[in-house]
Amino acid sequence: MSVTDRPVFDQRLLDALVHGLAGSSGQAFFEQLVRQLALMLGVKGAWVTEWRPARRRLRALAFWFDDHYIEGYEYDIGGTPCEPVINRCEPTLVAERVIELYPRDPDLPALGAVSYLGQPLQDANGVVLGHLAVLDDKPLAASAALLSVFRLFTARASAELARLWRDQALAERETRLRTLAEEARQLREDIARLQGEAEILGESPPMRRMREELRRVAGLDTTVLICGETGTGKELVASALHRQSGRAAMPFVRVNCAAIAPGLQESEFFGHEKGAFTGALQRRDGRFKQADGGTLFLDEVGEMPPDLQAKLLRVLQEGEFERVGGGRTEKVDVRLIAATHRDLAAMVAEGSFREDLWYRLNVFPLRVPPLRQRGDDILLLARALLARFARSHGLPLPTLTEQDERRLRAYPWPGNVRELENVLERALIISPDGRRLALDRALPEASPPPLPMEPDEAVILTAAELAALEKANLERALAHCRGRIAGPDGAAALLGLHPNTLSSRLKAIGLR
Repeated sequence: MSVTDRPVFDQRLLDALVHGLAGSSGQAFFEQLVRQLALMLGVKGAWVTEWRPARRRLRALAFWFDDHYIEGYEYDIGGTPCEPVINRCEPTLVAERVIELYPRDPDLPALGAVSYLGQPLQDANGVVLGHLAVLDDKPLAASAALLSVFRLFTARASAELARLWRDQALAERETRLRTLAEEARQLREDIARLQGEAEILGESPPMRRMREELRRVAGLDTTVLICGETGTGKELVASALHRQSGRAAMPFVRVNCAAIAPGLQESEFFGHEKGAFTGALQRRDGRFKQADGGTLFLDEVGEMPPDLQAKLLRVLQEGEFERVGGGRTEKVDVRLIAATHRDLAAMVAEGSFREDLWYRLNVFPLRVPPLRQRGDDILLLARALLARFARSHGLPLPTLTEQDERRLRAYPWPGNVRELENVLERALIISPDGRRLALDRALPEASPPPLPMEPDEAVILTAAELAALEKANLERALAHCRGRIAGPDGAAALLGLHPNTLSSRLKAIGLR
């Protein structure tokens, strides 16, 4: 088809095409737009891009060429006919010999290009968002009709891309607001802890041992991996490590690795440059930069995806990173504390967690014991929590009866301290007279009843209830004896059993 053979534009057809575009949005809109533009102008190909200024690159949102779509097309603008479109922010027409005029463009020969027409896409403030372009394997004449159609399609593409950027910016703003709200909530909790709890409560042997290990490592810059079941208070331990360290006056930044959207994780940790991706309207610091000089706490580190694990490893090894969309290496001085309820060693064995990262995190493992292994700490915590809840709700402070204490000791607390908090607050709220705690209604129905303490109490227990009570009792004995079975200070002597008998019983019920 020669220059004079270009199609004559039918206004009714053009109106129908534009009306058809109005019914789509996003990716479908751009795909339909470039296909219709190529057909309307009778050219070989058409593509619409978004501009990434930090990397000086254009990324095709849709590229129609020779009756099919080209996926994943992205390129540097240097030496291409798209460069003046972006740099000068004005339409550029190369009617013929485009390969000779732009010999540094590696894609033009492969596409058999002869002519090119491009125009920038801008928002209402004149900010360049990307560009719309066509190319052909024949010369392209700048007729008034052709330029009019091209401007019309450019205006529609600009409006849609600006809308997507606004939506992305709003989504990012909402994410940031949620993050700030979470940080505010955590700050309020920290203040409440500092006001109501001068230290981590607990006098059981496992807690005394854990506090001693915490004291020894807190003043060092050693990486700490806090392990423990869900609800045991790992975040409270991390906060105590920071407060007792030499970085206490610097930021303590928390990140819940399981709560960050997959597409925003790298930006959340390392920050991004303006224009690094759709909706990145300004430069932003990541969590590592925010924690510079202080402590970064990675909660649920076992939920981190593999590609981010590799980037985290680099920061731990070299103390440096790059923002998303940036080329400049930044250095930070951060102490890392991680926490998980997962078995990272097992995850390493199955290939879902990097072995080298595990070794870097597991420098000083600190285990927070589950509540069922803490003996009378349950009662100590219960009294402190009830006092806090009564004060915050303006309710009378009830006294724990012997029956209450037996119930609290007997229940296995699979949700640990967090479950204890919920049960006690619920029991306090539904307390009928404000003096007696309604534990019978607040505890889960599946919890086994306490053993009868009075001779005249006729309580019949099921086999499952007896097994649960036996397991809880053995766990308390092991916790009290720091895991020792034999010897005068062992659990066997405490229970009046032969050590071999106790070992066999522990194995039978699945305790280690």
